Amino acid sequence: MPQSWSLDWSHGQVTVHAGAAALGRTRFRLEDGRSVEPFHEAPWITAGETVEPGLENLRGDWPCLPFGRLYGADDPLVGAWRGLVDAPLPAAAHPLGASDRLLHGFSAAAPWTLVSLTAEAITLGLDYPGDSPIERITRRIRPIDGEAGLDVSVEIQVRHRCIRPFGFHPNFALCGEPGSFRIEPGPYRFGLTHPVAEPAARARPDSRFSALSDVAVKTGGSERFDRLPFADDREDILQLCGIEGGVHLVDEHERVAWDLSWDTDKLPSCLLWMSNRGRKFPPWNGRHLCVGVEPVASAFDFGSVIGAGDNPIALAGVRTAIEIEPETPLTLGYRIRGHALAGG
Repeated sequence: MPQSWSLDWSHGQVTVHAGAAALGRTRFRLEDGRSVEPFHEAPWITAGETVEPGLENLRGDWPCLPFGRLYGADDPLVGAWRGLVDAPLPAAAHPLGASDRLLHGFSAAAPWTLVSLTAEAITLGLDYPGDSPIERITRRIRPIDGEAGLDVSVEIQVRHRCIRPFGFHPNFALCGEPGSFRIEPGPYRFGLTHPVAEPAARARPDSRFSALSDVAVKTGGSERFDRLPFADDREDILQLCGIEGGVHLVDEHERVAWDLSWDTDKLPSCLLWMSNRGRKFPPWNGRHLCVGVEPVASAFDFGSVIGAGDNPIALAGVRTAIEIEPETPLTLGYRIRGHALAGG
């Protein structure tokens, strides 16, 4: 059994797993006395199935460094994005090591070690391979005393100056009827649909939008993408670029609202991964249902080559990677807080 650590606080219990330092089942006690568990856990975890590294710990949240994966010529990117898969890297993005080629980086595939477990926080650490400019990442999970909330952070140390896309990956369970889970983001400069010709996607690739309630679709016209789960099977990724403050989530099924907030100067976008039973191949098998609400400095899930370069989002003035200096470790984080809805 993979190792995990748990911490109780005044308003719940949080569990963190060694694999990917992923948040496991986390219980929040709301002000009306109810306890809720908002985070998703992939069905293959519950079933005890063996899957590829990077997917075996698909739980409530984990840090992704670098965020995404390296896309290549065989991936069906469209528009201006297609020519970026082999674009030259900025000097500070070199070298790309084997850990840059993993899905969501070494942090998502490796076992972490416990640094400390106190009454206030769980802290885990991970040393990166020697061929990576990243030296070490430390992750801290701190419950907010007296509230149904958590502060989640990482500190990143590097061997030399480097540029990499980064993201947190909070995944929320979708347990209610279609449309019962609402996404209400803070103001953002513009939204983009995934610029990939993905058969399982509903949104028209590489389309700009200004409201989640009005997103262009491949069949013509537009549809709402702010009410989940969808009635039909699909797999869509949208990016809210230049977001301010964070995202408000309303789960009518569980009668709870969640506020996800972070420093949007450091992580200026929110990636929305709408996994709605659209992937029919193993290990997904048409059974995977969740929404990722992901604070990122990234260009979609395109990894270090595109994220660190001059892609359309970066050229529009929204950073798609973080820069880290060896003398100055970088700290990134987010906060989640839950509140009962009236009548819950």
